[in-house]
Amino acid sequence: MEKLFKNTGNQSQGVEQKKVSNKKQILKTLYFLGSMSNSELSRIIKLSTPKINSLLVELIEDGLVRDLGRGDSSGGRRPNIYGLVEDCFYVVGITININRTIISIFNSNNQEVIEPQYLPVRMQSDFGIFSEISENLDRILVESQIEKDKVLVLGIELPGLVNQKQDINKTYFPQITNLSDEVRKVFGLPVYISHDSKLRAFTEQHFGLAKDKKNALLLQVDWGLGLGIIINGKLYAGKSGYSGEFGHLPIVDNGVLCSCGKQGCLETIVSATAIARIARHGIESGKSSLIKELVNDDIEKIDISVIIEAANRGDQFAISIFSDVGYWLGKGIVYLIQIFNPELIVLGGRVAEASQFIMAPIQQAIYTFSNRDISEDTEIKFSTLGQKAGPLGAAAYALEKLASA
Repeated sequence: MEKLFKNTGNQSQGVEQKKVSNKKQILKTLYFLGSMSNSELSRIIKLSTPKINSLLVELIEDGLVRDLGRGDSSGGRRPNIYGLVEDCFYVVGITININRTIISIFNSNNQEVIEPQYLPVRMQSDFGIFSEISENLDRILVESQIEKDKVLVLGIELPGLVNQKQDINKTYFPQITNLSDEVRKVFGLPVYISHDSKLRAFTEQHFGLAKDKKNALLLQVDWGLGLGIIINGKLYAGKSGYSGEFGHLPIVDNGVLCSCGKQGCLETIVSATAIARIARHGIESGKSSLIKELVNDDIEKIDISVIIEAANRGDQFAISIFSDVGYWLGKGIVYLIQIFNPELIVLGGRVAEASQFIMAPIQQAIYTFSNRDISEDTEIKFSTLGQKAGPLGAAAYALEKLASA
């Protein structure tokens, strides 16, 4: 395992290096897609069946792959099925957002081995947050009886304006180039960092509703509003990685000031942060609502979860907020439909948990403002992955990057 992943830079050139690369592709494929036959591996990796057989024999000897016996056959001899040895390695996925941090640990079969761990560590312009998270990860590994040496790689999902080519988070760490390398020094593990919205699109592409879709969009309607883009089956990042800043589309005349310094950005009226602000202002201006009771009159405790709970209990003020959010979100989605003509738009994030209240106004706005011939070509669905989407995608993204290194 160490030979394959942790010291790839020391591999000899030529045939041996190519063999190592092919082995990593087999392991990555089995992690992402699960157990399969040698002929299926041959088709996906584009190597001959005899070559795949030879590599599988070595991986079995290395204790990484196991023969699961005969599979089903559509005619002729039943093929042998191969899968990864359970717990032969682990991958860690971490989500850091403006409210908290989530840590999940996955085994070699892409299964969560412990319940997601929630930490009160918030995203901020303080590099020390990574040391705090690293200390907690070490504690979690010890408590879970997982040896740190068996952790192959760690993936981290971050918000902010991210230049992927320069590996800089312009919002939170504008002075730190090669951010992944600096964070790697803190954790003592290989680390790969990605932007939250693009990472969620990656997650949907491999494990969610966008699987097998060629042209799809992921709207991450969370504390902010971001966009992940899949074009012709590939994630699109733009020249420097800045694509998808959909939340900063100036759509509201005389709107409130956005965190980006502009007024009227779509994010200021549809994000979880905006929804909490709108609810607080409504309560302060005398709106009658169950929300106030749910927070025991402490309006500073109002957040998206409380507002969703109130709406689910029939609170008209909460429902009206989501109705307005759905309208503005739908109006923004019209731009996406008419520019990209996607086959699918997936809505994820905390706001998407209010799907029953925002779907109808989204559709109404689309019917009102879009070209019907184009909009009827696009399906809109809500992500089924929930809050595990971030860590799941971060871990898988990191493994893919490591396997390609």
